[in-house]
Amino acid sequence: MAMQIGPNRAAPVSGRATVRNTVRNESGDRYPTLRAIFSECAFETHYQPDSIIALHGTPADAVYLIVSGTVRCCTLSAEGDRQIFSFATKGEFVGVTDIETWHFTAEATDHVILKSVARTRVEQALAVDASLRHEFRAYLCRQLEKREKQLFSLVTSKASERVMLFLSDFANTRTSHGFVALPMCRRDIADHLGLSVETVSRAFSELKAAGRIDLIGAEKYRILPDTPKIGQTEQVLPAQILTIV
Repeated sequence: MAMQIGPNRAAPVSGRATVRNTVRNESGDRYPTLRAIFSECAFETHYQPDSIIALHGTPADAVYLIVSGTVRCCTLSAEGDRQIFSFATKGEFVGVTDIETWHFTAEATDHVILKSVARTRVEQALAVDASLRHEFRAYLCRQLEKREKQLFSLVTSKASERVMLFLSDFANTRTSHGFVALPMCRRDIADHLGLSVETVSRAFSELKAAGRIDLIGAEKYRILPDTPKIGQTEQVLPAQILTIV
């Protein structure tokens, strides 16, 4: 169930281009112009876990900015098999595309808060703001690069390495110290990595036994430093504490 809070006051969009590359601004943001639209005129909506945010085949009439939580984006095969191609987290966008209907389904993995802007508003801004057009294209390219990286991993990496790469990438989305809490279940991870639930669970056990991760229950982990190869006598550094929102 989604609960809509209300819009912020709108402000006019400037037609003057001020940024012509994807260099981050002083705050480290790659997409300041795109993000500014959500500060000017956006509705804030809360979604409970497993709520549908966008449904495959329906009109793509909004663009979303994730305020908190994790959104899983997935597609279904003709046989009903699910493929989760991304987990979008705080600060990321959902629906940055130029197609008129959703080509995937977006669901709340946990409690999610989104800001939404009407697609017509974004299209109007794109028509007059060169900086926004540049950021829009850059974001699409970045998403394609992430998909290519995922596909390469599916083709070349064994199960434990796929899980390790996923855990490392997800940990990098967190900013404060502590164990990383996974909002998604083992089934979600399996559908993301092209594995069975049993294989994912076995990979977690293998990574822990190899000293590559530390676990607290089934949901919290941290990445441990690389362990020396057999025969090496390097000193093992203290565990790298990763972040959690």
